[in-house]
Amino acid sequence: MLELKQYQKQTLEKLTAFLGQVRLIGAKSSFEKTQDAQGYSAKYDVIKDLEDVPYVCLRLPTGGGKTLLSSYSISTAATSYLEKEHTVVLWLVPTDIIRKQTLEVLKNPLHPNREALDKRFDGRVKVYDISEFTQLRPQDLVDSTNILVTTFAAFRVNSTEGRKVYAHNEDMEPHFSYIPAVDYLERDENGKIKFSFANLLAYSRPLIVIDEAHNHSSKLSVEVLQRLRPSAIVEFTATPAGNSNVLYKVSASELKAEDMIKLPVRLNEHPSWEDAVTNAIQTRERLEELAQQEPAYIRPIVLFQSESKDKEVTVEVILKHLVEQEEIPSEQIAVATGEQRDLDGINLFDPNCPIRYVITVQALKEGWDCSFAYVFCSLAKVQSSKDAEQLLGRVLRMPYAKRRRHEDLNRAYAHVAVASWHDAVGKIRDNLVSMGFEDVEAEANIDYAPPLFPDMLVQEEPETLVLHVESAPKVETLNLALQGNIDILEKPTGGYKVTIQNAGKTDLQELVEKAAEIFPGTKDQNQLVQKAVTSKVYSRPLTPSERGETLSVPQLCLDFGDGLEVAEKETFLPNSWNLLSFPAVLESFQVNPETHVYEIDLQGTKLSERAIGTQETLNFGSATHWTEVQLIHWLDRKLRQPDVPYETLVEYIRRVIEHLQTQKKAGFPDLVRLRFVLEKLLHEKIAANRKKAYEAGIQHVLIETEQVAIVAPDVAMTFLPGRYPAKSCYKGHIRLDKHFYPIIGDMNGEEAACAQIISSHKKVKTWVRNVERYPQYSFWLPTSTDLFYPDFVAELTDGRIAAIEYKGDHLATGSDTKEKDLMGQLWARRSNGQCLFLMATKKGEAGKSLYQQINELLS
Repeated sequence: MLELKQYQKQTLEKLTAFLGQVRLIGAKSSFEKTQDAQGYSAKYDVIKDLEDVPYVCLRLPTGGGKTLLSSYSISTAATSYLEKEHTVVLWLVPTDIIRKQTLEVLKNPLHPNREALDKRFDGRVKVYDISEFTQLRPQDLVDSTNILVTTFAAFRVNSTEGRKVYAHNEDMEPHFSYIPAVDYLERDENGKIKFSFANLLAYSRPLIVIDEAHNHSSKLSVEVLQRLRPSAIVEFTATPAGNSNVLYKVSASELKAEDMIKLPVRLNEHPSWEDAVTNAIQTRERLEELAQQEPAYIRPIVLFQSESKDKEVTVEVILKHLVEQEEIPSEQIAVATGEQRDLDGINLFDPNCPIRYVITVQALKEGWDCSFAYVFCSLAKVQSSKDAEQLLGRVLRMPYAKRRRHEDLNRAYAHVAVASWHDAVGKIRDNLVSMGFEDVEAEANIDYAPPLFPDMLVQEEPETLVLHVESAPKVETLNLALQGNIDILEKPTGGYKVTIQNAGKTDLQELVEKAAEIFPGTKDQNQLVQKAVTSKVYSRPLTPSERGETLSVPQLCLDFGDGLEVAEKETFLPNSWNLLSFPAVLESFQVNPETHVYEIDLQGTKLSERAIGTQETLNFGSATHWTEVQLIHWLDRKLRQPDVPYETLVEYIRRVIEHLQTQKKAGFPDLVRLRFVLEKLLHEKIAANRKKAYEAGIQHVLIETEQVAIVAPDVAMTFLPGRYPAKSCYKGHIRLDKHFYPIIGDMNGEEAACAQIISSHKKVKTWVRNVERYPQYSFWLPTSTDLFYPDFVAELTDGRIAAIEYKGDHLATGSDTKEKDLMGQLWARRSNGQCLFLMATKKGEAGKSLYQQINELLS
């Protein structure tokens, strides 16, 4: 099966955490407890009359694999919330084109999306187009997971009359032989329940998966959801609506680090549309030469965006120009418009396919996906159009989701005619933001290439900056020409008005570099820097990663006599661990002997379930004629873990079931009925036992036998160019220099103050805001519970490496903090002076300030 990317795993983990808590504390409380989507509202909005239905949105930028995650979300919801062997799924998509593509993917048993479903549901998965609902049999609802794919429009009607899904259908009668006459089912004019597909869905309470249906929050769409009575709603989108409950956010930087998209976009401006076409062709030809040296087949493609028929640069004009002026063979060109569909039935990934150029207006904006598209050439006036945004997204996907050997094949390319694109950089930036990029990410991922013939273009005018500051600037260190262009006026109300005229690109860079020398106050410095870097002619200096540099950090290793091994949690247990050495007892499962009520502590939340219960309590399933062997093997399939042998896990489960029956006096039919709860309790118990084993292992290895810990430069984690999966970007006002990457991971105010001290320290050459939960791209140290990612990693001017973790006063004395400090100090101690570690606090020992703590470490 296709291995999920790290950000995809994290997305599903967050969805699992949310849904796992919903039954216990409700959707609103679970959302508030688990949300991780910086920049989106923390308020949970319910859908009217569906207040008990969990609804969340997962935000992924274009190219993030939303359809694949949608498939995985079905098994996540079935296990974590629905607690059913099988479920009914209504998969809603925005357009008919997407509907057809989704059906093709889900019906293909070899496609990763279908493989994910088959694995979870043991191959018992049926996929239907909405028009095929009559093929659904009553037994299918019991034996299979049934996925019905449709557009929202199929259900969104003012009147249910005339819609097949709402109409009475005799073919549906077998389903209604067992469905009771409940009030919410729609009836005909005689008061009889309609044998309709919509009524069957309403009774089944489907899981609804929404793919980019942004307008589902309209009044009419809410009515649709109310009719369908979903059990849960999960939406995947790049651009959430304002009232979406955004549970988790994935950044474009995470996609870039995981090789999902080509970045940066190299933007080229040209004096005419003909010149843009010529250069786009040359770019493609150069890329194809590089692609021939790659192990996997790639045939770079150019997407030309023409103007509509009533404009100058039409499809016909571009086609004629390519064939007659550029001498491109006609078989290499495809036209894809509403009227001409040359791409229909064509496999662009086939090595025998000759197509290298595609001309379109807007027909590719939906449902078209070919990662061989590398070059976007827009010849249209698109100031107010969404078409450029959609077409630009077509050239961002990385072939095979794998980084290429040649760096030029890891980028996307945009060629535009300045006659049409008066502010190309700004428009490309806006397009990226609309596709799910943050502002800072968009700015950092546009690589502006100057025109080949600058004399033919309007030159950038020098900037005039106007500042209102608290203190007079000191300009003596600036170049003489710049000094002569600075006017300083003291204001009667206090402060100064500073006007800097005719500032060119070099002048602006000098102002930024010397801001601290010009103004003593941070507020004034920040204003100068902000004004300079947001000007049109400012050119940001390249960061170390953009210059192709790397930053290596030695890792903590263990050597038990057979060579160095990176110190992960598992390495502290050289002889593994044995689950059977722990008591097979579930303390959180209790039975009240008087009332025979099961009292269960699940995920720290108390719940009570009567032994003889119905679905009116908690829907944990129904009692069956299962045997003990069946229950054990059912739990084994759910709990299988890489570090627990099959025989060990089965025996542990058997012991737990035996203990529950003999010691807790739990009835076996009740255990079958509560099997989903048992699965969760056993999962918690095994995790707790493993944690105890790790704690004992760390205590033994690092405290009693410290000599096995080694820190050597030949085993290191390396920060690489283009591999910085920051989930959110820092947007604060504190000026931070020397960062290794062009963007900085998000920080709160206290962390930013710590970063400012690090970035401004004379001993620091470069530094990184270390990103959590990406062990392949970030520096980490092991703990008994997880990996510890220090907040900051810095390379000093003398070559040493410093790792600094900042803890607020309320966290500074916790057991978790103490263990992290222990690991960090061990790492530094075993490095022969090459590594430094600090657990920094706002006020350290003996009242030392944060600056004093950091300065003492680095000096």
